[in-house]
Amino acid sequence: MSRYCIKRLNKIEGYTPGEQPKETDVIKLNTNENPFPPPDNILQVLKEISPEELRKYPDPLALELRKKIVQIYNLPGVEWVLIGNGLDEILSILIRTFVDYDETISATYPTYSLYEVLAGLHGCKFHYHELDQSFNLSPPFTWDSSKLVLITHPNAPSGVPTPPEIIKDICSNQEQLIFIDEAYVDFCDFSYISWIKKYPNLIIGRTFSKSFSLAGIRLGFAVGNPELISDMFKVKDSYNINSLTQRIGIKALEYQYQITEYIKEIKATRNFLREELQKLGFYVPDSQSNFLLAIWEGTPTAKEIYIKLKEKNVFVRYFPVRRLEHALRITVGSRKQCSVLLEHLGKIIG
Repeated sequence: MSRYCIKRLNKIEGYTPGEQPKETDVIKLNTNENPFPPPDNILQVLKEISPEELRKYPDPLALELRKKIVQIYNLPGVEWVLIGNGLDEILSILIRTFVDYDETISATYPTYSLYEVLAGLHGCKFHYHELDQSFNLSPPFTWDSSKLVLITHPNAPSGVPTPPEIIKDICSNQEQLIFIDEAYVDFCDFSYISWIKKYPNLIIGRTFSKSFSLAGIRLGFAVGNPELISDMFKVKDSYNINSLTQRIGIKALEYQYQITEYIKEIKATRNFLREELQKLGFYVPDSQSNFLLAIWEGTPTAKEIYIKLKEKNVFVRYFPVRRLEHALRITVGSRKQCSVLLEHLGKIIG
């Protein structure tokens, strides 16, 4: 590190995204991308954008996109919505807005590792509340001294959802600000987005990266009580969402019904893949996301399986961290991709 760098970066390892192989003949099941393309109606925006629109700055408030989100998700008004450059920017804005230096953020464990990285970057303390052995969130909760609590529903990397009675208990009896990360919720049976009308300490985050097949445009949003959203607006960059992304987001919501068939197919493939992994001897939590956590404590090791799959141009995710040393996170790809994965796994484990 240079002598100019701030001291706290000495203790921080940056977030490591999943590998993005350059080869085209790979089966990529490591970053939870949707295996299906976005609907053609969404792609039409690329042809409709005008040079004049590109010449000008984008709408800093993303007002038309926020109006569409209000309409689709039955929200009280645009003052309940903030747009972000992906859900990751929403998380950064959230922490910068509500958590001061040396204050504490809590999250469940295991979870999305970017949470702890962002906390460190902003000089915050970080605390984990352990999920049980089945990756369920249960009391007694251990975050009384925290300013902000981060909950992923469904959980990443297990895909296990958090049931309503638990979220009700947390929102009703905890004074902290509660943020529920619903990045994968379109693959789940239930969402908490409507609960923001009842609980003024609740913010919900969503993304267009997963179910909408739009990870490349970097678009996310947060919804919550207008007082909270107004605070977050003070922190966001002036022109954080470009014109093309705003237009694509509006169009995606207009044709949201077209992604429902893809979601049904992903759910069916998820059930197929889980059953086949269990037949091979993996323990697989009952995921309601577009990925599965496959736990393997035999030989070869999970890390060795990950390496051998990579040699066959099949990419899955391996996390060399506590409680995940024996696990592989596998994106639910197409049925064909999953069949190839299972064929290789059978030979490796065989």
